[in-house]
Amino acid sequence: MPCEARFIKAFLLRKHLVMELSPMTKACGLGMVQSGNRRDYTRVITLSLVVTGSFLLQGCVAGAWVAAVAVNSMRSSNVTFEPFEQSWVAKQDQSSDAVPNLKVTSVAVLPVEGDPEMGARLAAVLQEETALRVETPVSIAAGATVIGPRSAKAEEIDRSTLAKEVTRSLSVDTVLVSRVAVGSPSHPSDWGWKAEDSRRLYLYLMNRDGQLLWKDELPFTLVKGSTSQQEASMQTDLSDHVMQHVKELRLDELGYLPKKAFHGTPRKIGALTR
Repeated sequence: MPCEARFIKAFLLRKHLVMELSPMTKACGLGMVQSGNRRDYTRVITLSLVVTGSFLLQGCVAGAWVAAVAVNSMRSSNVTFEPFEQSWVAKQDQSSDAVPNLKVTSVAVLPVEGDPEMGARLAAVLQEETALRVETPVSIAAGATVIGPRSAKAEEIDRSTLAKEVTRSLSVDTVLVSRVAVGSPSHPSDWGWKAEDSRRLYLYLMNRDGQLLWKDELPFTLVKGSTSQQEASMQTDLSDHVMQHVKELRLDELGYLPKKAFHGTPRKIGALTR
């Protein structure tokens, strides 16, 4: 039987099934739609149709669905970084509200709240791409203030206090404070597809006086697959993404994140020889 004919037969069966289930639901006194369970009711109907259609279509649409789910489930986990948002950089001039010029030579990358692995990745980016001495404390000092779910003003004060204590304790010029907020899954895996979690990385670079030098937000999507993504690939993607943004904000020229000096003889490209 051609796929079109099977589809028509499945559609007629769907119409018959809906007509049969409606009086049965009312007779049993379930009242699913009236009680606000319209979503559960729809899911039951849909699942029933999928099962019924699978037998009727015999490899047409059902086969395509099974193949799509199988391919999707075989994909590895991956992270997609979106463009930065809410970027802000402190001024460096003689005005009263500006941050005084300073030479940054070191930074402490604190553990990332909500994603410990992200802290190690950020530290690796700064170690490989900047001229800064990078310190990576495994935990915050006992006397330091821990940033919690408080008002924006209270969190700002906490970060300032934390920066002063950490820079003094570790003898560094700046501190990178960050956290990851997890959003609701944007693509649930109820129907066989892998889950996708939307997340957001908040970055705050503070100096030894507790002043904010740079803040940013990096939204990204984490896709959970059957196999984990190669860490080297994820590290490269993050490094390229962050350093491109650093260049756009001129954080190197401002001295906040100075790039490594190039040592060696530049290679000549396209030189003519006789």
